[in-house]
Amino acid sequence: MDYFEIIGYISGAMAIVGVVLNNYRLRACFLLWLVSNAASAIIHAHGGIWSLLWRDVVFFVLAFHGWFTWGRNNG
Repeated sequence: MDYFEIIGYISGAMAIVGVVLNNYRLRACFLLWLVSNAASAIIHAHGGIWSLLWRDVVFFVLAFHGWFTWGRNNG
């Protein structure tokens, strides 16, 4: 098992925990998604999987937007 595979497993686990936190309406979900999407983007860029890299970038931007939107609306 190489480092990219390990990072992929950790990234996936973080994304799942982020969904659980989102189900409880906890703002920390966005922090996990920011890290998870950044890690996935690195993996997909390294592998030359450009369509998934594009998806990771979009999800990263959405998580960033969510972090600031929830912070502004929920104090």
